[in-house]
Amino acid sequence: RFQKDARVAERERRERERERDCFCVSARMRKAATRFAVTASSKWRLHSSKMSKPPSSSSGKRKASRARQHHARNPNLPFVSRRLFTKSQLTEEEEYQLSSKSYENVLNLKAKAIEDLLRPFYEKDDDDTIEFEVFPSPKSKHFRQRVRFGICEPREDDDAGFFDYCIFERAEITRIETKFDIASESLQRIMNKLRNALNTDNRFQSLREGRLSAVTFHENRKSTECVVTLWRGEPFREDFSEVSGLLAKEIGVKAIVGRTKGDRRVSNESSEDFVIEEMEIKDGSSKKNRILRYKQPEGSFSNPNGDIAEMTANWLCRAMENDEIATQLERSFVEFYCGNMNHGCYLAKYFPRGKVIGVERDESLCQAAQVNLEMNSIENGTIIHAPVEKVARRFHSRLRKKKQGEDKIEGEEYPFTENDFILVDPPRAGLDEITLDLVREFKDVIYISCDARSLARDLGERKLSETHRVKRLAAFDHFPWHADFLEVVCQLEKK
Repeated sequence: RFQKDARVAERERRERERERDCFCVSARMRKAATRFAVTASSKWRLHSSKMSKPPSSSSGKRKASRARQHHARNPNLPFVSRRLFTKSQLTEEEEYQLSSKSYENVLNLKAKAIEDLLRPFYEKDDDDTIEFEVFPSPKSKHFRQRVRFGICEPREDDDAGFFDYCIFERAEITRIETKFDIASESLQRIMNKLRNALNTDNRFQSLREGRLSAVTFHENRKSTECVVTLWRGEPFREDFSEVSGLLAKEIGVKAIVGRTKGDRRVSNESSEDFVIEEMEIKDGSSKKNRILRYKQPEGSFSNPNGDIAEMTANWLCRAMENDEIATQLERSFVEFYCGNMNHGCYLAKYFPRGKVIGVERDESLCQAAQVNLEMNSIENGTIIHAPVEKVARRFHSRLRKKKQGEDKIEGEEYPFTENDFILVDPPRAGLDEITLDLVREFKDVIYISCDARSLARDLGERKLSETHRVKRLAAFDHFPWHADFLEVVCQLEKK
């Protein structure tokens, strides 16, 4: 009897556990269902916001706001679609849109919009008004040396199953079948060679197996070196190095890089996954121009419009020569977000008694920056591999303690002071609060802004204009035809 009672009790205990487990699973399913419903509802609201239905939740409002901001364009500026650069035949109206007169009109409107945005920070009542200089791109076509395309699946009526390159613009996909006149002419030839080889040559089919998602092309201005990157979601086969090396020789490029999640391979296991770019600087003190050489590694940032980058460099050099602020004292040059030391290499000449210091968080760019310093015979250069925010926080902390009169200050000491010259070239979002606090301490500042709205925010809302005045201001059209984009270079000095 006792054994029977024990078995009954055990059975009842197990039934209670099963009921409890079922209840927990049901509860989890209910929560998951609720999350799914909320997510689906938010997505519906975001989608329906295009039909002027306001989202009801705060998160939905934030998502809708980001979506509207991402696609926002200045209504006063004409829109020239990149699709026009892919067409073999243009209508009369489309030909006018891509004419030099149309480009001049677009540039003037973009410049006026930025000038109106920044005028409160540089316009004065006296005769000492700052001139807002605008520099057009030397080329309105074939101006890019670095491009990236998505991959379109074969058309439904294409029995051969050939893929095409594509671009995404305003939520629309445009196939690139024969040409893309934004890219340089040599890049277009390489694009077509690569597409034909992957589509028709059985020797290279292993590179296309799985899902090829994107292709990047990167060359120098002389079109003597080019690196191609294949992006794919699935791992490449073990013979990638050998097959891609054969393909690189076939299409005439320096290297082919394969990138998947957590994996990166180079054709023939080569270390030549970069291009060497040259920049000519017109030296005002002598008749002989300087030629600088730069290593631009694959996968890292470099300016896609080399011609306008050279114009920017020459403008900054003229500013240094006119001021003579660096050669008068033993000052150093500090560049935050230095990349491959693009600016530091050509400005190093104006700081012979000090140091040339770059701060960059990308390891590959730090290595390239060190190579570029050596390649251009700059012996007083130093690269700090660290996030800019971290360097700014530590330097500002030491500076604050120094002003408070503390004798022993712990922490890392950096090889520059607030009396040196600083150049900041931040991402499009502009400077963060910590770095901006540090910039306020420097006497001379060059602020290179990818987005004039970020510069206007830092000058106005974040009050940089209260400590510094604008000394020079110029805009450079790195991306012709882009709706509302001009890169702004602003030279500031402390009041």
